[in-house]
Amino acid sequence: MKRGFTVLETIVIIAVLAFLFVFTVPKFMTLVHKSQEGSTKHQLMRVRNAIAAYYGENQGVYPTDDLSSLVPQFIEKIPQARLPGHAPSAHVSTGNFETAFTKTGGWAYVNDPADPRFGDFFVNSDEEDSYGKAWYTH
Repeated sequence: MKRGFTVLETIVIIAVLAFLFVFTVPKFMTLVHKSQEGSTKHQLMRVRNAIAAYYGENQGVYPTDDLSSLVPQFIEKIPQARLPGHAPSAHVSTGNFETAFTKTGGWAYVNDPADPRFGDFFVNSDEEDSYGKAWYTH
């Protein structure tokens, strides 16, 4: 007597596995994106805290460079922003709001003292996070 699965049993097993795969992979990818978002939001706050410390140490003056003046005294390095659809990047675009906000991923910093948003640091993307909030408004 031969032992093994029949063709019908094999098809049923493959169908069940495919069904499970179809419903678990999207959920897993959502968790990966939320993890990246959480990491990016944490890094955003770390850099903002470093900018605030710099501001306090320099009699109320924000950095006017690409934030390299923060390293290593206020933060060990500029961290990477990790956003879905963008490569991880620690690049900081600078200038007034219009020139710093290039929407290319990474970070943006308004280092123009004439701009009303002088000192703002934000994620350089006009996309929304998983909660529907624009990244540059965080």
